[in-house]
Amino acid sequence: MIARKVITGTSIVALLTVGLVTVVLDDSDPAQAASSCAAPAGVAAGPAPAGGVAGFDGEQMKNAAAIMKAASDLGLPVAAQLIGVQASIGESTLRVIDFGDGAGPDSRGLFQQRANGAWGSYEDRMDPHISATNFFKALQRVEGWDTLEPTIAIHRAQRNADPNHYTQFRAKATEIVKALGGEAAALVDPSGVCPGEGNQIVGDLAGKWVKALPDAVMTSGYGPRPAPPGTAGGVLANFHYGIDFSTPGQAGTILAITDMKIVKIRNLEGMFGTGVTGQTLDGKLTIGMYHMEAGSLKVKEGDTVAAGTPLGTEGATGNVSGRHLHMEFYAGALPNPMIPINATIDPTPILKEKGIL
Repeated sequence: MIARKVITGTSIVALLTVGLVTVVLDDSDPAQAASSCAAPAGVAAGPAPAGGVAGFDGEQMKNAAAIMKAASDLGLPVAAQLIGVQASIGESTLRVIDFGDGAGPDSRGLFQQRANGAWGSYEDRMDPHISATNFFKALQRVEGWDTLEPTIAIHRAQRNADPNHYTQFRAKATEIVKALGGEAAALVDPSGVCPGEGNQIVGDLAGKWVKALPDAVMTSGYGPRPAPPGTAGGVLANFHYGIDFSTPGQAGTILAITDMKIVKIRNLEGMFGTGVTGQTLDGKLTIGMYHMEAGSLKVKEGDTVAAGTPLGTEGATGNVSGRHLHMEFYAGALPNPMIPINATIDPTPILKEKGIL
């Protein structure tokens, strides 16, 4: 164990590092720290860097800038700008194309919008700013768009045969938005969480802890790994952002691992499938528990549950190759953490310290 103190401004921070987990004991004012973490407004897009970004050329970057401006003109945050660029990469590779495909022969423009009256005239669909504006207006009509997995938000704004189609373009969209946003976007976390909180847990994790699946075995650890056969690749292909447990024989009942408040319910939502996100009652840790059986959830958003409370049934929903529980840990109280946007931490040292692994 390594212990050291860091003095920042008027606060003294003691850092205790155990394995990959950093526990931060901070005497600074948490309210003051939180005030600097408000969800950022949309940033102005500057000129495209010479040579392009992430394999996209000057024309494509100009179109990305038009998308970002359309979001900013509507008063939307960086999260929307990212979603817009992500959607356009998935639809047209950021080019204003004058043709459709087999599923939509009348689709046109950056967002491949159909000639059904919902997206304006042909000229509107071929205009980068107008087509982006119409996309964002549709996005705003999606209830809770800013709390959904981005690919699902895009899918609900304009349907795609595969709701998870856009996931693979998130990393490149992030590179583009940061490149065009310059210093204003360099440290932006599009979920509105403080940049750099990453793998720091503030204070000690107290309270009762239990096994989430009492009779299960851990089947996959945290860290680099090839994508399991039968699962989607993309940005999630080569790293496992949590740990997996599976019960031999029949599916087990998944329990709340500690006292927590349920802040997010997912029902057959993208790569997560069905599951819950909970925050420890002290706000020091956010826990995601996914791939549960559809229709098995026993809790709802806003519920406060004790350690050992049944949450649902082990399942195989979402981006999986078989039945199991996938569990992710995030430092702090996050309302809707998503990989790879938010930095995860390895749950293993914490579970071992609590005597449940």
